[in-house]
Amino acid sequence: YKRQEFGDYRISHDTMTLEAVFYPPFKGAVELTYEEIQKDLKNIGVISGISEEAIRLFLLEKRYFETYVLAKGTKAREGSDGYIEYTFNTSLKPTPKMNEDGTVDFHTLENVNHIKSGDVVAILHPEDRGDNGTDILGRPVYPRKVKRAVFRYGKNMEVSEDKLKLISKVDGHVTLENDKVFVSNVLELVDVDASTGVINYNGSVMIKGNVLAGFSVKAAGDISVSGIVEGATIIADGDITFNRGVQGMSRCQIHAVGNLVSKFIESATVSVDGYINADSILNSQISAHGDIVVSGKGGSIIGGNVRSTTLIEASNIGTPMGVATSVEVGVDPTVQDRIKEIDAMIKDKTAEIEKLSQLVTVFRKKQEMGTLTPDKLPMIAQFTKTIILDKTDIKELMIEREAKEELAGENVDAKIRVVKDIHQGTKITISGDIMILNDKYTHCQYSKRDGEIVSSVW
Repeated sequence: YKRQEFGDYRISHDTMTLEAVFYPPFKGAVELTYEEIQKDLKNIGVISGISEEAIRLFLLEKRYFETYVLAKGTKAREGSDGYIEYTFNTSLKPTPKMNEDGTVDFHTLENVNHIKSGDVVAILHPEDRGDNGTDILGRPVYPRKVKRAVFRYGKNMEVSEDKLKLISKVDGHVTLENDKVFVSNVLELVDVDASTGVINYNGSVMIKGNVLAGFSVKAAGDISVSGIVEGATIIADGDITFNRGVQGMSRCQIHAVGNLVSKFIESATVSVDGYINADSILNSQISAHGDIVVSGKGGSIIGGNVRSTTLIEASNIGTPMGVATSVEVGVDPTVQDRIKEIDAMIKDKTAEIEKLSQLVTVFRKKQEMGTLTPDKLPMIAQFTKTIILDKTDIKELMIEREAKEELAGENVDAKIRVVKDIHQGTKITISGDIMILNDKYTHCQYSKRDGEIVSSVW
């Protein structure tokens, strides 16, 4: 028996590779065939990834004692973990706002991620599980396990139909806390000061502390302040509530599209489309479309000017010392204010027309005399254009004024009520008619009857 040609087959530890080293036969012995090599591989269990090309190459070359790779498995395609992409700044810190001129506004800080209803706040990128491979023994080779990503979120949000987007259902702001997304239409703050900058929020604002002088809070919803409001600007498209009150320092501006409730109001300018309820009003400019009721323990209106379309009710109005105090009902204060603005604008534009007309007349005379320098010709054209525009503006303002005058009609049910005392020196105005008190009166009500202000006990 003569030793025939044979191969030494070696399977790698990971069963992904088959290497073979072939040995020559004795002279005259049988040589291996393609079919025999395939049979050898099958006998040792290799059924996948066999390289026919490598087998035929050996049979062609007959390079003994060298290594041929006869089979290779298919590696698994590794996948990737799923992850959440957040569409907002997840590490937002109070940073000064950069002005257009390159200066830095340290009063206005960018420290809130504002969003609107329908905004996408997060995007889910699903995990890629990869694909299985196969080793040379025909067994599956698995990729590593990957992590699945899921949205973690609070209220006021919904997941899109394709499950890939997290969408806000409200206007407000968004934050991320420990991988959980929170959306709220109420911004909660401790104080409004240098640490927050001015606040301009598309929702409601709740302030647990104070609003310091020089700062402002503007909200598309309600505003509530548990502490003191100093010389600040507070503007809300909803209601305003001051649990302690307002110390305006004569530079506080407050406006509510809704109602205002405050412990006290001192040295502030306030305009409200709804009603006002306060314990006391001191030295302030107050106007409301609805009722103004000052009914606290003191319940006093002292100094300033308080105006309502419908009703002013207080325990006390004015002081025994005769501090100048004005209360007015019967006409919408906002309409009155706009009429005053219109009158001031008409006055300014009329004065400008008169001044420019005089200049144009002077230039025209010099032009007729031949003493006008050429550089003055464009000024004539510009002045003339401004005069035409001013006249057009005045005409439009007069039309608006007439419309406002119609809106400023008398509210026949308007009243001023005093639970205790109204003091001398108080100025009462009802639908344009004025009465100045020269004595103290108690438990009385003022209204307008037959074109005159009358008082009665109630």
